[in-house]
Parts: sequence; C-alpha cells; structure tokens
Amino acid sequence: MSVPGSPSPEAADLAARKGFGRLEHTFLPRKELDVRDGRRGLFMAGAIAGTAALGAGGVLLWTSYSRILALYPLFLTVLAVGALVKSPNFRRKVAGRRLHLFEQGLLVDSGGGRLFALRWEHAVHYQATVQEVIEYKGTTTPFKTSHVSTLVAPDGTRFDVTDSFADHGTWLPLIGEAIARAQAQRVWDAVRGGRKAAHGPFTLDATGISTTRGGTLPWSAVEAVDVSGGAVIVRRAGQPKPWARAEVKTVPNLLLFLTLAARLRRA
Repeated sequence: MSVPGSPSPEAADLAARKGFGRLEHTFLPRKELDVRDGRRGLFMAGAIAGTAALGAGGVLLWTSYSRILALYPLFLTVLAVGALVKSPNFRRKVAGRRLHLFEQGLLVDSGGGRLFALRWEHAVHYQATVQEVIEYKGTTTPFKTSHVSTLVAPDGTRFDVTDSFADHGTWLPLIGEAIARAQAQRVWDAVRGGRKAAHGPFTLDATGISTTRGGTLPWSAVEAVDVSGGAVIVRRAGQPKPWARAEVKTVPNLLLFLTLAARLRRA
C-alpha cells in the first residue's frame, strides 16, 4: 500500500487550486530492481557494460560465425536498450514521476512541469488489463500482466495511467472506488428521476438494462451483472448463455456501473 508523499511545488499548487483536499496515496514508478540512489551510478555502469558486451558478442557471431545465431544476442541487446531507456533506475526524469490520489481527485506529475489533474466527480475512467501467457505442450502459464487506465476529462482531454507506476493492483481499485463514491448518488438520483445512465455499450434506467443489439432486459429478469474473464456479463434468469457481453475496457467507470446495476436490481 502506498503512503502519501510530498508533491512537487507545482503539483501541490495545482491540487490546492482544484480543491483536492488531503493527499491520501502516492505511487512511484515501477522498478524492475530496487537500486538505491547512492548506487545508481554503479548500476548504470554495470548495465551499460553488460548490454555492450551482449551486443559485441552478437556482432562477432554475425561477422565470423553464423548470422542466424547472432540474431538472438542482437535481439536481446535491443530489448535491453529499450528497458534501460525506460527504467527509473537509469533515467532520473522517469524516476521523478508521481501518481497522487487525493480525497477529491487525481494528479499525475510526469515531470518537467507536465501535470494532469482531474476531480473524481468529473472523471470518466476506462481500464484495460492484458494477461500474457505462454502455451507449451497443452499447458498455459501466466507470463506478464500489463494495465492501462485511460482518464477522460470533461473537455475531452485523455490521459493514460499505466503500470509504469508501481502496484497497479492497488491504485486501480482506489481510482474506481473514489469515482464511484463521488458520482454514485448523483447518478442514482438522475436514474430514479427518469433519466438514463450510459456506460459504453450498456444503458441503465429504472426499468432495465439495454444494449443496441439486445434491446431492454427488465430488472426483474436480470439474474446477475458481473465481471468474468475480462468481460462484463449480463445474465438473464433461467438462461445458461449470457444475455449480453462486453469487454471491460469498453465500459467506463466500471465500479460505478456495477454498483448502480446492483441497486437497480434490488429496487
């Protein structure tokens, strides 16, 4: 779990002007290796030397032995260079990035005066998590998980918060919960007053849940609205197959959507 950190003066000033209130969480860039600042120079020298040696070995294989065999170390060299360029251990600019979660909003400090700030009650949040796997002889093994949260401001500005920030399994639900707390009562009152709430492919109102293809399913016929296998599933009572299905990444403010659907089913 993150603990509050000290925002830069520019970030603190913007948060105050936005009325964000108390800082609750700060997330730092994700590091493949935890290198202390005092040993950063040694790490950089070792990483550069190792990458250079790998590349030199590839070049020697290419020129004097086998071009096919040379492709492997050369490919690894390219990957290593890319990882070093993006690593907080290698670039102080990357290491200085911060994701701040306040009582009333989110602020991303990308360094160099580049700030993105958004209040929870105005936020539209899309989330996409991809699980990469290795399949070998009929066995599937999870390999890598990547995540992108796209936040959309009222003026249409979009900003991606990725798993380049550490602990996305912590900050992702915190963002969803904060948005749901800030918007749930307003949206609930609007729906109970006869208005509709659109969440990507789904539309909710007091009578039921609707999609363009399936029409409207009354709440009395809805057995469940949940998430499974990276998709939002709407199940009709007594039917084994889903009544509707949509990828999670297409449903904005997912937790708010699920909360509203659950309340309408019980109403």
